[in-house]
Amino acid sequence: MSASILSSVQFRAESLSFTDALYGVLVAKGWFSLPKPMLAGMTGACFRFSVHRQLHADSATAYNWMAEHLVACDLIGVIASQWGGYNFTPTFPLYQRQAVRDIKSSIDRGTAAVLWKDRFVIVNGYHEAKQLFYYLDGRSAAVQELSFGELGLNQTPYCYYQVYEHLLETDVLQVIKESYMQAVFRAETPDIMLPGTDYACGLSAYDAILNALQSGNYDAAGAYETISVYAAAKRDAAQYTRYAAGYWPASQEVAGHYAELAVLYEKILDTAEMNSTPGALSEPCSSFIDLFHAARAAETAAIRSIRTLLHEPIANRFHDVGLR
Repeated sequence: MSASILSSVQFRAESLSFTDALYGVLVAKGWFSLPKPMLAGMTGACFRFSVHRQLHADSATAYNWMAEHLVACDLIGVIASQWGGYNFTPTFPLYQRQAVRDIKSSIDRGTAAVLWKDRFVIVNGYHEAKQLFYYLDGRSAAVQELSFGELGLNQTPYCYYQVYEHLLETDVLQVIKESYMQAVFRAETPDIMLPGTDYACGLSAYDAILNALQSGNYDAAGAYETISVYAAAKRDAAQYTRYAAGYWPASQEVAGHYAELAVLYEKILDTAEMNSTPGALSEPCSSFIDLFHAARAAETAAIRSIRTLLHEPIANRFHDVGLR
């Protein structure tokens, strides 16, 4: 049997997150036609902010994938199915075989799938006779191979995939307003999946970052990775809120705060690159720490502006802003 490959799928790691992979799948399918920052914002992805208290490299991927990725699709009207778990559990072989079937079926329907392979990748084809998948990692243009039997067997014990089934019509303005409420929720609410002794979420993440930098108790490589990923997220947030203001002029003030935030993170990243060995953060100077204080003020102002703009719908959700 010859290979079945969806050659129209493109994947570029720009947001450095799940959004990159989701965008590649949806654009190739014709289910999303707006710029990538719009997807990062409409799904709420660019507003998520969680860090390990020693700034380990897993900071950017330490969140509830099952909940957030399904909500992300739901927000933009995409019906999706997924599975996540650990490859050391006794039932893993059963789920692995089901994952192979689901991903092959999705490709047969003309839709690629997202898979965790120590980062989020796009599975865009398979070869039945050779018993393998073809995938893109967003860093190389070359299609890579993964045998069916190796699916889910990563360097990390986590395994996850998501497939996409149908698209429902949505109203962009309503999605934007909902995404802003999700921004408030993520800024103010800890992720219940993350132990507070090890992780900090939302605006509280700034306290954890500052404590780690000032005490020197941080992982140098992890800190650099964390800063790089969140600089990309804040850039996406700035571009998204600027685009969103075109649909919703009343949100212009919010866009201004996120524009300021993105500039600050660009300075943070530039400073980290200038004063560090490649891929590792050196001892931070006082001006570097000052930039994080300024970033916290800018992001806090952005959330306050959203709360003012959406005071009534947020109040109607009482204690659970994230409830839709």
